[in-house]
Formats: sequence, C-alpha cells, structure tokens
Amino acid sequence: MDPGMHVKILRLVNSVSFGLLKEVSNLDHAVTLLGRARLESMVLSFAVTGSLASSTTFCLDTSRFWLVAARRAGLARMLALHLHAATQGECFTAALLQDMAIPVLSTAKQGTYGELFQRWNKDPGLDLAPLEREALGYDHAQVGALIAERWGLPDYLVNAINGHHGPTDTIRIDPAVRLVAHLRYNDENDGTEKLLTACREEFHMETDLVDSMIESSFEEAKKISMIFQ
Repeated sequence: MDPGMHVKILRLVNSVSFGLLKEVSNLDHAVTLLGRARLESMVLSFAVTGSLASSTTFCLDTSRFWLVAARRAGLARMLALHLHAATQGECFTAALLQDMAIPVLSTAKQGTYGELFQRWNKDPGLDLAPLEREALGYDHAQVGALIAERWGLPDYLVNAINGHHGPTDTIRIDPAVRLVAHLRYNDENDGTEKLLTACREEFHMETDLVDSMIESSFEEAKKISMIFQ
C-alpha cells in the first residue's frame, strides 16, 4: 500500500546481494522467489531505518553509519549461507539494525557519547560495549533491544540486537550476526582482522573464503546503503 516502500523493496530485492537471475518487477513475484519470511524481514528493515532520522548531534557521518550497517548485513547473509542457511534473511536484518541505538544515544548524550564513540572507533584494542557500560551504566546493545521490544519487533531481532556483542552463553543468536559485529566505522581499523580470526578459530572457515565474502559484501554495501538512506 506504500509506494515508497514498494520501490525500496524492489530495489533491494534486485540488488546483487540477493543474487537473482532475473529482475523482479512486482512484490508478488518477490514473494514467490524469496518467500514471505525473507520479504517481511526486508520490510522491517525499512520500517526501522525510516524511524532513525539523521541528527545534527550524531557522532558519526550518517552515510558512513549506513554504509557499515549495509556491510554487516550483506556479510552476515553470506556467512549465514555457510553456517546456518535457513536464517539468511533474518541475519541480514539483524546485522543491519544491530547498532540502531547508537544514533539514539548520540543524540541523547551528545558530547559525552561522541567522545566515547570516537575513542573506541580509533583504538582497535578497545571494545565499545564495556566503554559504554563504564560511562553510562548500559550499552547500545541493551538500549537497542529495549527499543526493538517497545516497537513490537520479532523476538529474533530483539535477541540478536541484545546479544551481538555477547556473552554468547546467556543470549543465543545466529553466529553470523555476532561475527559481523567486529566491523567498525573506520576504514583504517575496520575490524576485518578480528572477524577473520574469529571465523577461522571458531568455525574453521578458510581465510580466502571469508576474505572473498568481505570483498563482495563491501562492494555491494555501496549500493545497498544508498537504498536505506
């Protein structure tokens, strides 16, 4: 019923990320090819990202934020294909939205959060969630999960947002969502080395294979991020 949403969904479905051989021209065709669950997952993505308006007090350039979100989403879908293929669509959405509380915290806490965020983004030895808990008493994963729950989003999204930084023994989420949380917003310190190490040590994935996924997802993200902005 929403023409704008209709167009965005078709653009996303026809992006290289979903690897369809023929262009999809209507949503009925998209449902047939992708299934209702995957399509609903995409609709949720647009519904949530549309509610996260850009802010002049945001600690990061908005285009950079959505570029990295798109990198995580595309890479999570590719990793899921090898680790747990049945949840590729869910992983795409969960990875895209896992940092959705960062714009909220950046606006609410302004300078305080911006300084904290930039310190983490420049230092590969730091983890963001512990820094947030030390300074604020909570982290972006917890806040994001509360927002998702308040908005009535599916349980898999609430849990994935809440648990994407671990610990994995308390919140069970798809490994692909947790792995892509290593990606950062700084190209000189983009988190790919930690991700490669985790894939190799935890899941015995070959480095060349994961490297290829990273390269593909980063290239695709340039197009996907524009759809979500």
